[in-house]
Amino acid sequence: MKVHLINPSALAFGIGVITPRWLYVLAAATPEMYGDPLITDETLEPWDPDTVSPGDVVGIGIHTGNAVQGYEIGQVARGRGAYVVFGGIHATLFPEEAATLGAAHAVVKGDGDVVWAHVLAGLRAPRAAADVRRRQGRRR
Repeated sequence: MKVHLINPSALAFGIGVITPRWLYVLAAATPEMYGDPLITDETLEPWDPDTVSPGDVVGIGIHTGNAVQGYEIGQVARGRGAYVVFGGIHATLFPEEAATLGAAHAVVKGDGDVVWAHVLAGLRAPRAAADVRRRQGRRR
């Protein structure tokens, strides 16, 4: 289970213009057991969907200006079998929109760094339960 943190943008400038702080705050709030998150700031380079595998977590931070691009990323990531989590000011104000249009499994409202470890654990729980069921099935 890899963690991906993505700042969506329809335009890549190729240089750091305003890389959002939240990418690094959430990266620091990610428990060590998940490894170092893969950070993509699309104002620097486009996100590569091929980096996402089933069971990965894709965290996408959106504001109104990049919400459409973020929703497209969420749909692609979910289609690849990843868990999709939205946060940011737009998701905080319009959580139902992020859930529906972005194909989100979860939407975080407010300060994401405070709950990020709990969100990851909650997404991991169904997978862990399925692993236990598989192991128990092999013993029978």
